[in-house]
This record gives sequence, C-alpha cells and structure tokens, in this order.
Amino acid sequence: MALAIYSGLYPLPIRDEQLPNLMNTSELQFNVIYTPGTVRYLTPFISTLLRWSDCRYRMVANGCSDDECDLLRAITALDDRLELLIMPEKRMVPHGETLDFLHARTDSDWFCFMDSDILAVGPFLEDFQEDLQQAEVFSSCLPLWYNEDDITLPTSFRHMHGIHAYAENGATIACDYFVIYNNREFMKTREATGVGLKVIGWNELEAEHQEALEKMGLKKADYDSGKALTMLMADRGARVRYRQSDNLKHIGGFTEVGAIEGALLFSRGGFDKLANSFPRPIARWLIGLADIWYVRKHLWQKGPTQNSIEEDYNLASRIRRRTTTARYFYLLIIGLVDDQPLPTLPLLGDAIAEQRIAIVTNDIADLVKGVRTSPGPWQDQ
Repeated sequence: MALAIYSGLYPLPIRDEQLPNLMNTSELQFNVIYTPGTVRYLTPFISTLLRWSDCRYRMVANGCSDDECDLLRAITALDDRLELLIMPEKRMVPHGETLDFLHARTDSDWFCFMDSDILAVGPFLEDFQEDLQQAEVFSSCLPLWYNEDDITLPTSFRHMHGIHAYAENGATIACDYFVIYNNREFMKTREATGVGLKVIGWNELEAEHQEALEKMGLKKADYDSGKALTMLMADRGARVRYRQSDNLKHIGGFTEVGAIEGALLFSRGGFDKLANSFPRPIARWLIGLADIWYVRKHLWQKGPTQNSIEEDYNLASRIRRRTTTARYFYLLIIGLVDDQPLPTLPLLGDAIAEQRIAIVTNDIADLVKGVRTSPGPWQDQ
C-alpha cells in the first residue's frame, strides 16, 4: 500500500506580516515524541500540523525499532521544517525524562512539546496569539474523552494529573499535552529549584519548594510531568495560560494504552458488557454505575486507598474513558490503513465526548484516505 505526507500540497499559513506585533510562530519548534508501535499510525498526523501552522517540528524516536526510525527519517526528509532526533537509549525512556533530555538540547527562546496523537484541522495558532503574547507558560489540547469535571483539580484530591488545567482555588496549572514554555523563565526556575519535567513526588521536593506549593494551596502527593516546575515558575511570577482550540484534536492515551498489538475495546467485566448492550441513553447511565461498582469492588478486594472516594471514582472514570477512546482509535486507524473491519463508535457515558470522537473519526478517515492515494514514505510499510 502507499501512504504519503502532503508535502508541498498544503496552503501557506498566515504569516506574521499579516498579524502585526504578534509572536513569530515560525520560530517555535515542537518536540513530538513517538514510542514503539505508534510510528506507522500517528506520523500521518504531522502533515496536518505542517499544513495549518508555520512552526517547525522535531520528531523524536523514543525506544522505536530500526524500521520505525527508518520511516521517521524518510518523513523528516520531506520538509525542511521537520527534523529527527533518536533517543540514545534502546529502551523507551519515561516521558518526563525524555522531555528533560530534549530541553537540554534546545537553545531557542521557547521550549515546546506536544503529544504525537494530536492532529490539526485548521489554523490553530491564531486561537492562541493573545495568550502567547502574555504568558510564560501556555498549554492546550485536552483529550477528546474529557468532560468538564476533569479539568479542575479539587482541593481534596491528592494527585495532580496531566488533564488538570485549573485548581479549585482558581489557579491555572496547565494541562501537559501541548505546552509552550518561555525558555528563559523555565531555566531561571529550574536552576533555582532543581525541579525538571519528570513526574515528581512531594517527598522529592526540597522543603522551601514544598512551602511554596503549600502556600499556593497545591500540596499534592505527586505531580505529573512538568506540573511542579510550572507551579514553581508561577510562584516566581510567571504567567500561566490554558486555552482549547477547535482546530486541534487530541486522542489522548494512544501511545500508552492504544497501541497494544491485538488490543480489543476496553472492558472491565460483565457490568461494562451489560451497559454496552443497552441503547446509548440508558447505557450512559449504566456505565456511570459501573464505575462506582468497579471502584467499590476494588476497595473490597484490596482495601482502602489514601484517596477520597470521590478521587477514586473520578480516576476510574477517566481511565475507562481514556482507554476506551485510545483503543477505539487504534483499531480505527489499523482498519483504515490495512483494510480491516472498523470498530463501532465507543460508549463513554458522555454524549458530548462521544460526539467529539465521531467528528474526529471522520477527520482521520479523510486524512488516511488522502495519504493512501499518494506515493510516499509509508509505501510498503
């Protein structure tokens, strides 16, 4: 079969001379990290980012096979805004450690990264210009499966995860899927605190940094990639902004739970299967009950956690929605690429999220159809 990137076929993006006094976005280079099993299926997304922005992209191979690295080399040769970096270790390095490695090899004014399962459907940078002019940290791209209850971190929750964009006390804490850091402010805080981008626990922080986070009302058991650093930057005066764009679509979780060879749609057992057997309005209600049932079952079998029951319920719901969505898109892309049967739209228990997934299903189908009908580096993959 033949797949191809849309090299030379996409329209010219809006340039800065048309938008006076705004950031020169052509200076931004996003690090996009690929992990084993994802390269063939996610690299077509890079064509949409090239089409709808004037940024540069560093495609990073993290533990990828030789064949996957060869495909990445062929893709980066197609456009001078692409470059390849192969991580020196054969193993897949944890995400936060990979970001620290990449930051050490960045000497520009901005350090940027984004998840590899993000595609663009329109000129997304225009949506961010005002925030980029004002912020030292900017973030975007909540996953398709999110609901409004996911975005704000309650004070009682013990864990600060990537999906949390706000804290209950009003602080903007930035999601960690699409991030732009002012590198000068990043370096000031990193050098002053020794805190980087890897996941970090409360007991790993020095006492003065614990005190700063506690004063901000953000004492947590642990902090997802970049969260502690971002909050310590804010404590030193950095402005943190978050905004969604309708022109960026993020699957969410594809690299961790989607790209599993032979993966089936997610199910925890009989209650999930029962819920999926009903019409959607009833099924959505039942799947919420299933979250409660499976949390209670786990507590009965394993004993209580240190989390509140509300945090355990929220986490169970997020894991279900994330895994269901990621495995659905994995099976969808395999089906489109290899002419295999396509999965049915998944049940998430959230009509709005399910609608997002249906729309992006069509976007991806159109993208794969386009690359399959053009010669290019995916041929014979």
